[in-house]
Amino acid sequence: MNITKFAGGAGLVLVATGLMACNPQETGNVVNARQAQTAQTVFYGTIVGAQPVTVQGGNATAEVVGTLAGGLLGGLAGNEVGKGTGRDIATAVGATAGAAAGNRIAGAATTVQATEWTVSLESGSTISVIQADPVFQMGQRVQVVQSGDGTTRLVP
Repeated sequence: MNITKFAGGAGLVLVATGLMACNPQETGNVVNARQAQTAQTVFYGTIVGAQPVTVQGGNATAEVVGTLAGGLLGGLAGNEVGKGTGRDIATAVGATAGAAAGNRIAGAATTVQATEWTVSLESGSTISVIQADPVFQMGQRVQVVQSGDGTTRLVP
């Protein structure tokens, strides 16, 4: 295998991994920049239910980078097999398999465990909010903070 091509592909994978790790999770304690210094509506309620959930993906950039990096590495590996038409086929198969694997790896890297909290609001309505942190107790009074874009988070 051409070491220069491999080193370039490996560097791309490292950059992609770094980008995936930089994706902060939106929790009750972490907000994104568009929520800062904006008016948000606050409701009050009580935790009446909790169920563990898995939040899959959600970082489209990481999934695209993972797909591209996987396709590049798979194509480079496939290009080292055979000659002529066989090499072309191996390159295409390697790129396709690498892209699929890269997408799955990126998706798994951005999967988190969270809780679906059921909240009985003082207004009489019941809502459900999925977030990873903080953890609440049954019967605990919480603030339900809702931004103009519909993003809702729970805080103690």
